[in-house]
Amino acid sequence: MSEFNIQEPISVANFIVDYGKKINKPVSNLQLQKIMYFVQGAFLDKYHQPIIDGQFSRWQYGPVLREIYTLFKYNGSSPISNVAIISDDIFKLFDKKQAQIVSENSLGNSDVFRKFQNIVSQLLKTEPWELVNLSHDQEIWAQYENEIKTHTAPDYTNDEIEDAFKNVKYPWRIQ
Repeated sequence: MSEFNIQEPISVANFIVDYGKKINKPVSNLQLQKIMYFVQGAFLDKYHQPIIDGQFSRWQYGPVLREIYTLFKYNGSSPISNVAIISDDIFKLFDKKQAQIVSENSLGNSDVFRKFQNIVSQLLKTEPWELVNLSHDQEIWAQYENEIKTHTAPDYTNDEIEDAFKNVKYPWRIQ
């Protein structure tokens, strides 16, 4: 089993936004959310350890990391043009800086980084609504459909996500 460092959600989101721009596949907030979810599932399936230190919520269009949604919601359905900026002061007026982006160094494992980058690359080539449909096909979303409509569905657990990815042959599954 490979060892790697768990990543902050903003670091993963910024990597996906930045990498998507570099390969001319910019992402919307909707697509970003689904890519992050499927990356988390692939890592839980392969390593039994999350790559993202965050809790996904069950929303109408599938899994969402609320803090990431909030950072990028002003893009609407348009592609996200820039990585997120963070600030150390409470008023967010001073000392603004770019948040960290996932790297070989931050993961602490070059092989795991290559696998992460490969999964992201494959998911960026997948249509956003296909990712939504794939997330809706999972029982862990479908069984809460009524609660999702009333905003009372519980958040996903990593155990649920890992179980949902067992024996599923997604093209981006880590070998």
